[in-house]
Amino acid sequence: MMSLFNFNEEEMLSFFAVFVRYGTLFAVLPFVGDRIVPIPVKVLLSLAVTVALFPVLVSSGSVNPGEAQRWAATTGGIVSTISMEVILALILGFTAKMIFETINFGGNLVGNFMGLASASTFDPHQESQTQVAAELQMAIAMLLFLAMDGHHLLLKASLDSYHIVGIGGFAALGKSVFGSDMTQRLVHLSAQVIAFGLELAAPVALSMFVVNAVFGIMSKAMPSMNILILSFSVLALVGMFVMWLEIPVFHDAVAGLFTRMGESMEGVMQAMAHGK
Repeated sequence: MMSLFNFNEEEMLSFFAVFVRYGTLFAVLPFVGDRIVPIPVKVLLSLAVTVALFPVLVSSGSVNPGEAQRWAATTGGIVSTISMEVILALILGFTAKMIFETINFGGNLVGNFMGLASASTFDPHQESQTQVAAELQMAIAMLLFLAMDGHHLLLKASLDSYHIVGIGGFAALGKSVFGSDMTQRLVHLSAQVIAFGLELAAPVALSMFVVNAVFGIMSKAMPSMNILILSFSVLALVGMFVMWLEIPVFHDAVAGLFTRMGESMEGVMQAMAHGK
C-alpha cells in the first residue's frame, strides 16, 4: 500500500510530474481555468486530484516511479521532462478550450447580427467585453456540459493521456510537438471554431437577413418612416424569438461538440505519441 507520507525519491519525483501536468491542465481548462477562479483554488484542486489519482496511475502501470531514475538522472533531464509535461497539458487544455470558444464565437456573431454589439458587457470569466447573446448561450452550454458529466470526460481524457504519453516520454513528445500531424490537427481544430460558430449563428443570421431585406423594401416604399430606430427593437425581438425556437437544435449541436471534445483530445495525444 502506497503511503502519501512515505514517498521515496522516485515516487516524489513522479508525483511532482503528475502534479505539474494536472496543475497546468486545470489552469487552462474551461470553467475551472477561468480567470474568475482564484489561483489558490486551482492549485488546491490540482493537488487534490493528483493525490486521489496518483495511486491509481501507479497501480495500473500508467506511471512507473522506477522510470524516474532515468529521466531524473540529470538536471537537464528533469527540466526537459517537466517542460514536456507543461507543453502536453497546455495542448490538451487548448483542445478542450476550443470547444467553448466555438460557442462563444457563435454567440458573438448572433449578437452582432441582432445589433447588440453596442450593448456588450464585461465578462468576469474572461476579463473582457462580451455580448449578452454570447453570455446566454455560454451559460446554457455550461449547464449542458455539467449535465452530460463533461467534467468526468475531461478527467478521463487526462487519465488516458498517461496511457498514451507517459511521464518521461520526452523523445517521442519532443519530435511530435511541431510535427506535421500535430500541426495539422491544431490548425484543423482552430478552423472548426469558425465553421461550427457560423453553423450555430446561421439561423439567426438568416432571419436577420430577411428582416433587413423587409426593412429595405419598406424604406423605399415609405421614405418618411424612421427605419433605423425601428429596426433596433425589431431585430432584437426577432433574434431572441429565433434563439428561443432553436434551443432544441442548439442543444443537439452543443452536445455533439462536447462529444467531439474527447475524440479531439485523444487524437491530439495519439499524434504526440506517434511523433508524426
